[in-house]
Amino acid sequence: MALYKVAPKNPYYFWAVMSIVMQAHMSDSKLSCTMYLPLAERMIAKMVKENKLEGEAELKLYIMVLEKSGKRQQALDFVNGLLEASFLGTPGSRWNFYLTKKAELLLRMERYSESNAIYRQLLLDDPDQWQYYQDYFTSMFALVDINWTPDETTQSVSCDYTVELALVFIEQGIAREEAKSSKKLRGPYLACLELLQLLLKRNHSAASRLASPLEQIKQYFTIFGDKNCCFSDISNYLYMLESETDKFLADILTSLGLNGENTEDMLAKEPKIMQRHVCYLAVSRRLGKHCLSHQEKLRLAEELIHRHREGLTLGTDLLTTDLQYSDNYCLLAVHLLYDAWCESGDQLLLWTICALLESALKSSPSNFHIKLLLTKIYSYLGIYGPSVGIKLELRHIQFDTLGYMCFHPALKVGHYSAWKSVLTEALLFFSTNFKDTSEYIISAYKYGSFTKVYEFVQFRQRLNDSLQFALLNVEKNICDLILETSNHQSAEKVLTSMDIDPIIDECKWEDLRDNRDLDVMLTWDPPHSCLTHEQRHLSFTEQKQWLRLRNLTVRALTAAMLLPALPLSHESTTSQAVNGGGTNMCDALLSLHDQLKQHVEELETEHTCERRYSLQGPFCTLIYPFVTGRHGALLLQFLRVVQCCFFLQDDTGKLETSDLQMLTLEIDESMKLVIGRVSEGIIVEGNGQQQFSASTLTQAVLAVETLSHGCLLLGVCDKLLQPLRPVTGRKKSKKKEETVQQAVTSVISITTVKNSFFTRNFAFKSSSIPELSNVNLNLFFYYYEFLPCY
Repeated sequence: MALYKVAPKNPYYFWAVMSIVMQAHMSDSKLSCTMYLPLAERMIAKMVKENKLEGEAELKLYIMVLEKSGKRQQALDFVNGLLEASFLGTPGSRWNFYLTKKAELLLRMERYSESNAIYRQLLLDDPDQWQYYQDYFTSMFALVDINWTPDETTQSVSCDYTVELALVFIEQGIAREEAKSSKKLRGPYLACLELLQLLLKRNHSAASRLASPLEQIKQYFTIFGDKNCCFSDISNYLYMLESETDKFLADILTSLGLNGENTEDMLAKEPKIMQRHVCYLAVSRRLGKHCLSHQEKLRLAEELIHRHREGLTLGTDLLTTDLQYSDNYCLLAVHLLYDAWCESGDQLLLWTICALLESALKSSPSNFHIKLLLTKIYSYLGIYGPSVGIKLELRHIQFDTLGYMCFHPALKVGHYSAWKSVLTEALLFFSTNFKDTSEYIISAYKYGSFTKVYEFVQFRQRLNDSLQFALLNVEKNICDLILETSNHQSAEKVLTSMDIDPIIDECKWEDLRDNRDLDVMLTWDPPHSCLTHEQRHLSFTEQKQWLRLRNLTVRALTAAMLLPALPLSHESTTSQAVNGGGTNMCDALLSLHDQLKQHVEELETEHTCERRYSLQGPFCTLIYPFVTGRHGALLLQFLRVVQCCFFLQDDTGKLETSDLQMLTLEIDESMKLVIGRVSEGIIVEGNGQQQFSASTLTQAVLAVETLSHGCLLLGVCDKLLQPLRPVTGRKKSKKKEETVQQAVTSVISITTVKNSFFTRNFAFKSSSIPELSNVNLNLFFYYYEFLPCY
């Protein structure tokens, strides 16, 4: 307002108004409704009264304030008044703000007849706007439900208040499209299918007046079957075919003319015919026609691979940025081979899939569907090296929505350098989020796009509350502790730079949001095989459980590292460690140990088997291998050793010699379990042939990580025991000396067991993991050797 007083211009005035609206957005609902929104409303009403509104954004801001205040009638009066004069709309315009806003307000106010009349008019002007059809049907059925009929005051309202009138309106729309000689619009045809679906759900007799689902879907396929959108358009209505699915598929296949006996007659000669055939195959898969025997799936996959290769000849003139016409043949074949692998467990099928996708990617290097599938299959095989060459090229918001496709595969197989690189790049986006969105908000203010200010603030908050952001932060801390620490001093420096408070949990668990895009991958599976809402929620819960496990681990390590006191003399050590801040940190460590123990026990109870989602679904976390490998129990035992070493500084008898002896035995047993899981080897026998065991590699990765944390904690023990060494001229009780000696002996014993683990398993780890990065060189050998048998 200070700027407006110096230079009374509308932009300055409305900047102040928008700032008040944003305060209302950030405050609680009571304060917002009683102070901020009324103030903003009065300020704009003053400008309206003085006829000083100049721009479109100022009018929209006033409507937004009135809607947020719940004053829809007042907003409608304003729309019918000043807004109507400002937004008359041009004849044939595809977007009439005045009419759409008026219809939206009327629908919310349950004035269905007026709303329906407006949507009817909008559809006459723009018959391809799907949102208009949805609101039109909503208002029409609302009128039907209340048995509304026009009276003397509403005779002039031209609305469709019965199903019969709606049928006539939709049929007229289709008739207008049929009369066209030019490009037809999809809207009227889809609206007829939607109306039929709604009537069938209501068991309305008027459904018989419309063409049957078979005739309508066949008609739609005939007109739009060569469009990429055809399958997604009709997939939600295929269930209405019921017993007529076989007839529908047979009629479509006959119309394509690709069911000849000769091989040449089976191949599409034009891209449009090929697209129709791909759509036919996708529809047949959605209808469950790919639920075949193992050999039938392999034969069909072989046929689709042949069609894909031959179809490449039709795309020789395409640019490298264009997708090949026959790419979906390859993707359908991959889905069939994946189904066969799920049933048989034959790893050779996964290698064949990789070879197929690598070959297809050379012909269509810009096809991101192929890249995503390759990344997924390589992860199932326990390979990350070739995935680096795929180059998903994530940018900006994709680090939040698609980042999960890169983070998990690198961690699962222990490619720590690649893992760190991906984490750093993604965190750079999140860290600059505040600065970037601030610039967008400033630009929105500058150019008067006030409605966008609110959207940008919501966008920023959505990123700040992202589960991926929280997970990346804690994973980066763990990655640095593994890679950037060569001794205890460097570990202390790394932890200091992290600035972690082990006492206060800074993660806002209740505000976490799942921003992952789990619909990015193509799927033509039947509805019961697709990713469900329950599975999405289950995956989100699993991700939060993994985040909590990592969060508690990092905070416990930090508390342990901050535990040792560094005074000049032994006396100061005892007084400071026991009576000063060391005690508070020890309490924090005890609390974190108990929380971590409880969480690990909950995970052991819940994750009794490995979860697997559909191919287009998310990755599973490493909770199951973490629990079955007993890594949580080993980490807890290391933390307990640190606590015991700390209690040696206290003469109150908190530590018994038997405690350390028992811990030593427990750690020895846990080490044997960890070694046993890793010693199984990465090459196992399966289906009569040798197969690569990705699970063993994951166990090795988790073992290296757990032992890395153990090294840090043993360094803490060393720090705690150093001040307790015998000092010349000092007298120490015999019992105290024996306890300290027992502690030193136990720590040495634990260190010996740890070194034995690395001696027995480091050769396995160092020789096996790098070789996997070069496995891509042999993929085409598998491809050409084994594919012909399918």
